[in-house]
Amino acid sequence: MSDTPWRAPEVDEEGFVSMAKLAKRARQISCEEFVERYPAPGLWVVLRDSDVQQGDGVLDPSDSGVQLLTMSIKSTAILRYLNKVGFVCKRPGNPFAHLIAIGRSVRNDLVIGIDTVSKVHGYFVNQDGRWFFTDRTSTNGSAINERPLEPGVRTPIADRDFLRLGIEVTLQFLLPETLWDKARQQ
Repeated sequence: MSDTPWRAPEVDEEGFVSMAKLAKRARQISCEEFVERYPAPGLWVVLRDSDVQQGDGVLDPSDSGVQLLTMSIKSTAILRYLNKVGFVCKRPGNPFAHLIAIGRSVRNDLVIGIDTVSKVHGYFVNQDGRWFFTDRTSTNGSAINERPLEPGVRTPIADRDFLRLGIEVTLQFLLPETLWDKARQQ
């Protein structure tokens, strides 16, 4: 699925859909139907300990309210993406069919319009059914499960791993079956 353009009707121009919409859909259909409709891995935008002044685990804005979150997170720019899911897939017309680019520029397959994310921050590749992420010498770096990535080095990324882009964006990498399960729990 990595090199074939795909887009669900709910997905916005930046490549994201709200987790609430996915949760509604996941409760209506089976896992097999969900995977058929959303065949690409998802990147769920979350807040973790490292994203806030204090706290533990993954935070849900519905638990404590947006006002409390805006007082505790490093930057409020992330709020526009919080609890949205982006799909690791090609946008029609984008170059480099085997690379799925993520970054601030609107020419990426997934767009995260936050200043601390580089224009082309990095890219995903699916090779023989395994997913990899490469930081493309981004200004503020990347990490998988809080382990900093070396720029230009292809690093495996697995189901449920956390990918940090720059200093304020944390994404949980979810295979379609896991995304269905997480969505149903929302």
